[in-house]
Amino acid sequence: MSNVRTIIRSVAIALLIISAGCSAFAGGSGPTEEKATSTLTPEPTSEVTETPTSVATETESDPIDTEEPETETESATEGELSKVKKFEKFDEEMEYLSRDDASVEGEAFPENDSYHLTYEMRDTTNRTKTVNDRLDPLWTYYVIVEEYNNNDEQDHTYIPDTVNVTFTTEDGGVFETTHIKYIWAYKYYTDEWSLRIFMAKYGSTTEEGPAYHDNWR
Repeated sequence: MSNVRTIIRSVAIALLIISAGCSAFAGGSGPTEEKATSTLTPEPTSEVTETPTSVATETESDPIDTEEPETETESATEGELSKVKKFEKFDEEMEYLSRDDASVEGEAFPENDSYHLTYEMRDTTNRTKTVNDRLDPLWTYYVIVEEYNNNDEQDHTYIPDTVNVTFTTEDGGVFETTHIKYIWAYKYYTDEWSLRIFMAKYGSTTEEGPAYHDNWR
């Protein structure tokens, strides 16, 4: 009987060892599988690809801001050219309306809103001719002012604000200098000034030049 018990014990021990080994293998396979699954799933790569698109949209919007200043410079140059054209037309009218036998030469200065007329006098020893030559630029300018104010469709900005006149002798010397203002002609046009005041204002700006003489007096 003792031999039978010892055999049973040895069989029971063997079964316990086998069952313990099987449980060890079964428990050990679990963690190894979890490590394998955790290392095989690196999925957060899809979020990284979204950042380059935002940078690209910012760089595309840059050239839009540089288009507006160009239109402003173009409009400015067009305005300057239009004023030059206006003063060119005034120059043509000023020379055309001057006395037929007068020798005149005009030059416009749109940037200063002024005009310079060189007027060669016919004979500074003749009083009548000298008086008529002095008044010719004044009446020529007034006729243009009156014309533009009578016609609503015409723009008076074609007329320079100041007309400077240099009277020269036949040999090219400066006899006298004077100037005319638009506001003077306009006040006479609207009857705010009389003819006497208008002519007196014009005469008060006269200055004698190096070639001035009073032989006709």
